[in-house]
Amino acid sequence: MNDISAYSKVIFLGGGVMAQRLYRQIDGIENKLIGVMDLYEPEDRKRTEFMGLTIQSPKELEAEIMSDDTAVMVAIGSPYIGTILNEYMQKYRHQKDHMFLVNPYSSLRFFCIDDGFAGEERVPFTDEKYKIVEKLFTDNESCSIFKQLVTAKPYETVEDSYEIVPYSLLEEMFYYKEDYWDSFEFPDTAAANEATVLDCGAYIGDSIEQICRSIPQKEVNYYAFEPLLENAESIKKNESLKKICSRLNVYQFGVGSEDTQMVFQMPVTGDKEGGRFVEDKNSAAADCLEIRSLDGLNLDIKGQLYIKMDIEGAELGALKGAERLIKSHKPYLAVCLYHRKNDLLEIPMYLHHLMPDYKFYLRGGYHTILWAVPE
Repeated sequence: MNDISAYSKVIFLGGGVMAQRLYRQIDGIENKLIGVMDLYEPEDRKRTEFMGLTIQSPKELEAEIMSDDTAVMVAIGSPYIGTILNEYMQKYRHQKDHMFLVNPYSSLRFFCIDDGFAGEERVPFTDEKYKIVEKLFTDNESCSIFKQLVTAKPYETVEDSYEIVPYSLLEEMFYYKEDYWDSFEFPDTAAANEATVLDCGAYIGDSIEQICRSIPQKEVNYYAFEPLLENAESIKKNESLKKICSRLNVYQFGVGSEDTQMVFQMPVTGDKEGGRFVEDKNSAAADCLEIRSLDGLNLDIKGQLYIKMDIEGAELGALKGAERLIKSHKPYLAVCLYHRKNDLLEIPMYLHHLMPDYKFYLRGGYHTILWAVPE
């Protein structure tokens, strides 16, 4: 059955904020909900009950889960849900054809509960721009991901309802993985010895090893751009990263369209995954961060250039601030498109205008990433 309303009983996996929202949304749930489960041990759980039901382990609810008239609703609002679900399925092997989840393609970032970008006006899906952009993509996988994005039910405000879909429809695409060229097949001609990587939004350096492993060059001149002090310091202190790169350069500022300062606001949950650049300098839980344009840095580019961008919705501005660099060095680009609704259109169109001979690919999951590849 592909509709959760067809089941007479429902069990929630997760009992937090998303579970509360889904409880308000699912018709008749007050009479159907028979259990709530959590993968954490009892002493590690943030909550012990949900809507009067004691939160239990999947093992305790196994008999109910295996019933043909019981649906499992994944009610977890976390960017790591792909990892969580893999753990659940491997450990318990429950009937996945009875499992439902929120379609991640409805908003790209539905787990950001107080996400200010959710209310941005989206280019209507009937607009001709979608056809133009779809034609830019090179392979079938990219086109499939693109169609998932533009046919999913839009999530327009934080009060909106979620689109609930069977797990089986998204099983192969439902993962949290930052594919910065990891699955790209580089041509033999790309295997020159030296490369320069600009990691925009380096966080704590968690992308460095994956990127260095993925690209064909072995001598890597690595620039990490991270505006948050604690993260930048974490990269500098990580001695193992210095062994991966021939040179590791850490800069404590972000990248944008110009040299300026921008206000970065954390969500009320404190989860840095949901951080946003905002206009209001008086916003609560906000930091004023230094921002520089890549074109203004006079970087020492050695060999093939690679640019990765995961900068919380500032990607388009940062690309515009790197226009001269892109035109002169023809880099491989891996740019996150999931922060703002219209980046799916605006970023590929901007790059195509800038570099008409580039090839474009989409790689999806929770992190929808655009590859722009030079000929």
